[in-house]
Amino acid sequence: MKRKFVNRVEELKILEEEYAKDRPSFIVIYGRRRVGKTRLIEEFVKNKKYFYYLAADEKEHLQIKEFKEGIANFLNDEVLLNLNITDWKTLLSYIEKIWPKNEKIILIIDEYSYLIKHNPSVPSYFQKFWDLFLSKTKTKLILCGSLVSVMLRNVLEGGSPLYGRRTSEIHVEKFSVKEVMEFLNTGLEEAIKFYAVLDGIPKYLEMVEGSFESFIKKIMNKRSFFYREGYYLMSEELKDISTYLNILMAIAEGNTRISEISNFTGMEVRKIYPYLDILENLGFVKKHLPLFGKRDAIYLIEDNFLDFWFRFIHKYRSYIEMNEAEKIMKKIFLEINAFTGKKFEKVCGWFLRKHAPFKPTSIGKQWGKIPGKKETYEIDIVALNERTKEILFAECKWQPRVNAEKVCRELVEKAEHVEWHRGRRKEILAVFAKSFSKRIDEFEDRKVFCFDLRDLENFLKKRLRSARNGNRTNR
Repeated sequence: MKRKFVNRVEELKILEEEYAKDRPSFIVIYGRRRVGKTRLIEEFVKNKKYFYYLAADEKEHLQIKEFKEGIANFLNDEVLLNLNITDWKTLLSYIEKIWPKNEKIILIIDEYSYLIKHNPSVPSYFQKFWDLFLSKTKTKLILCGSLVSVMLRNVLEGGSPLYGRRTSEIHVEKFSVKEVMEFLNTGLEEAIKFYAVLDGIPKYLEMVEGSFESFIKKIMNKRSFFYREGYYLMSEELKDISTYLNILMAIAEGNTRISEISNFTGMEVRKIYPYLDILENLGFVKKHLPLFGKRDAIYLIEDNFLDFWFRFIHKYRSYIEMNEAEKIMKKIFLEINAFTGKKFEKVCGWFLRKHAPFKPTSIGKQWGKIPGKKETYEIDIVALNERTKEILFAECKWQPRVNAEKVCRELVEKAEHVEWHRGRRKEILAVFAKSFSKRIDEFEDRKVFCFDLRDLENFLKKRLRSARNGNRTNR
């Protein structure tokens, strides 16, 4: 079942503004595999004249043949259809002779990065095609690609032949939990569960059927679409994935500091950093620093699906291969609940950025050693405003019937280890939970905000109604 087109308000606005201009446009669209780039283009070109070519990861001569035949059929050019053209330079030169110069046509090359993959000179050919021809027409050229590293290196960054030519660029990002809730037409609790596992990837969300529990049982199967998806996701971007697999496995197993990753993988610390840099650039991993004290860095898997894939599908692949995942499903669901709790922190952080009692100038997580002790402390979310000296400490409990007073008592104890403007700051506390057995408005002269899933869901529904009434959608 094809679900409705959700959000992408800003992206469509950019495309429509480019289309309305009486001049050529060169638009670059890029983003993670299966994030909805083609669906965005499909929505944009409705009732417009366009030529669409989807490149495949195949030999160059086949790509040229398919592109040639597509253009020939689009322009009804029998001569081009029967010509034997085997290189991009010749093909683009011929297209210059037959392409309508004064007609507004959208020319789309999807998965453009596959053309570059099989011929690194392709950007130079398209640079000439743009500079000498398309830039003098009314054509709207769209180059779209999923290999983010290839698109950045060969289209957007300095040094690329196409650098500086684009009139607009669109990085298509994953859905927020608000959009997941709208896409699946479900309540917030269920939306958070699916967000934790599938992130905001529309293609993955399209496959959701039934309850969360039944869906998990369905995908823990070697015939599932998701079983090898982690490998595909990595192998498209990375040449030799074995080292990257080991590093991501280390992080997924809880080895988040560089020394721990080194011990797990057997690699020297200095040799790990270049791999982590690449994983960060791809959006697979993110380096986190405590909000106060910048030396205790940890690395976490940023992509929710990839994190889930390593922690559950890859980890339990022996059971899955033998069709025995059902034997440990109870254990898996317990682990998934804890896993979802960590992703719930992301949702709460997103909420506070939009709905904090003051405008944060910084927001993040805080952890460190307790002075004079071996123990450490950790605060889920800290938000502050440097000008007003306001600071908010928040805890996120993926649990029902939470006692907010007990949580606040523990939170205040941990907050004492934060030195920032001690004695002069205004402290505010926040507790997030599935539900509360006891709510409070104040704790030891500190204002307390308690947010349960119903509060968050009402807030999100209000924003959705606002968006449907024509106001700007805010992710």
